[in-house]
Amino acid sequence: MSSEFDGAVALVTAAAGLGIGQAVARRLAHGGARVVVTDIHERRARDVTKAMGVDYPGAEIVGCPMDAGDRGAIDAVVDRVLEKFGAVDILVNNAAVNVLGSIFDYEPADWDRVMDVNINGPWYLARRVLPSMREHGRGVVINIGSYAPDVGGAGMETPYAVSKGALNTLTRCLAHEGGPYGIRANTVSMGMVEGTKFMMDHPELRQRHDSLGPLGSLPDKNEIAELVAFLASARAAHITGEIVNVSGGAYMRN
Repeated sequence: MSSEFDGAVALVTAAAGLGIGQAVARRLAHGGARVVVTDIHERRARDVTKAMGVDYPGAEIVGCPMDAGDRGAIDAVVDRVLEKFGAVDILVNNAAVNVLGSIFDYEPADWDRVMDVNINGPWYLARRVLPSMREHGRGVVINIGSYAPDVGGAGMETPYAVSKGALNTLTRCLAHEGGPYGIRANTVSMGMVEGTKFMMDHPELRQRHDSLGPLGSLPDKNEIAELVAFLASARAAHITGEIVNVSGGAYMRN
C-alpha cells in the first residue's frame, strides 16, 4: 500500500461488481484511502468489503448497500458516511444502467431507470457531498462516462447516450462552481473495457474493428482505475472540467 490518499475518504458507486467500480475501489484503498464500497447488491457489497479488508490490511473499508437511482438510499449512505468520517473527499460516480432498444419503441419505465441511475443519482450524490468538500476546501468528483453521446448513441442505446452526455455537462458545471472552493471534477470516458461484465456477456464485440480503434485492443478495467487514481490525486491538481477519453483511439475527441 502507498500513502498517496492517506486519510482521504472515497465513496465509489457500483463498487462490488467484477468491473471498473471494484477496480477503482481497490486502487484507492491501495493508495491509503478510506473506501466506502456501495452496491445495489447487499451481499456482494458485504463480500467485497470483507475481501478488500483482507487484501489491504490496515485499510478502512466500509460496505453499504445502495441503489444509485434511489435518493432515499443515497441519503442513508451519505448520512452514515458523514457521521462516521465527517466528509467525502473523493466521489466516484461509476454506477450505470444501459437498456438497449430502438428509440421508436423504447419503454418509458426503462428510460426513467437509466436517467435515475446515470444522471439523477450522480447529481444528487454530488449535491449531498459537496458541502463537506466546500467546508474542507478540497474535493474531487470523478464521473465514469462514455463516448456514446459523441457518436449519437449508435447501437440502440439512446437513453444511455443522452444520460452520459448530461453527465459530461454535470462534470463541467461542478468544475465551474466547485473550483473556487478547491473542488475539481472530471469525466473518464470510454467505450468497451476488458474485465467488465458487459464484455463477459458480449465476447463477440471484442473483434469489432470500430470498437478496437487503431491500437487494435481494448483498455483494461485496471487502466481505468489508474486514470481515476491519477485524477483524484494531487498530481492532477490543475486538471478539472475535462472529459478524458480512454478508448485505444476508437474515438478521438476534438
